[in-house]
Amino acid sequence: MSRMITSRRIVAMMGVSMLTASAALAMPQFGEWAAPQSIEAPSGASANLNSPAVDGCASLSPDGLMLAFNSNRTGNFDIYIARRGSTAEGFGEPERLPAPINGPATENCPTLIHGKQMIFTSTRDDSQGDLYLTRIGPKGWAEPARFDSNINEPGIQDEVAAVFEDDEGRQVMLWSRRNGSNPGDIFQSIDGGPATLVQGGVNSSAGDNRPSVTHDGKTIFWDSTRNSDPADPDLWYATRSSTSDTWGSAERLTSLSVAGTFDARPFVSWDGTTLIFSSARPGGTSPAPDMYFTTR
Repeated sequence: MSRMITSRRIVAMMGVSMLTASAALAMPQFGEWAAPQSIEAPSGASANLNSPAVDGCASLSPDGLMLAFNSNRTGNFDIYIARRGSTAEGFGEPERLPAPINGPATENCPTLIHGKQMIFTSTRDDSQGDLYLTRIGPKGWAEPARFDSNINEPGIQDEVAAVFEDDEGRQVMLWSRRNGSNPGDIFQSIDGGPATLVQGGVNSSAGDNRPSVTHDGKTIFWDSTRNSDPADPDLWYATRSSTSDTWGSAERLTSLSVAGTFDARPFVSWDGTTLIFSSARPGGTSPAPDMYFTTR
């Protein structure tokens, strides 16, 4: 049984990660996204990042030197880490994380955040999946701590965290919830408080899942089935002028999404220049989703 993080401890533990994530650090203006490439395309990248199995739901560490993703290449969904020496290189050979991260349960959709911390989903305590927080130290990854009932809802899949500091200095965490009757909605918690539905153009009657937010809290990326069928999510984004505003209209990333193809979990890098996502588009290692990236 994992440790439980109360709301107060959520703020205390994640506060370390947010010290350098001030919303005062405005994002620069960017151009258009380049054509997506396989995560294995850069020079020196391992040829084992994508496999014939499902590989994806990935994130980057704030310095861009670590890639975390899930894969069922061994028959069970586990979390893997790949590293590189600089952002000009490809990621090296992926490593399946040992216990206490991976075990007989399902572990997926890791998010790397400041403070050498990682949030991920696991079915170790709830068969639908809850969110957990862990941190890597000199002796490896710490025993994951389960977020409390403000974040995790029993019998609901809680998945994919995104964190930032708002204009008032509060710690904001977003994630998605879904189950058999609900295709997915995106929620948020402020300073570890109760979950509330994200307002504005983000949520719809379709499935809206797996959010990622720029470090200034003014652009959100996620996947949605609002323009397709339930098995065919696309990549979407929305913006706002300040973190006190509701999100604007949802915009489909038409240059990155392929019609009739699974495109999901867009993760934006700390500096806003890279987007990593999962896709089952033609040309992949197999019909199963692989990892792709694009830059701007």
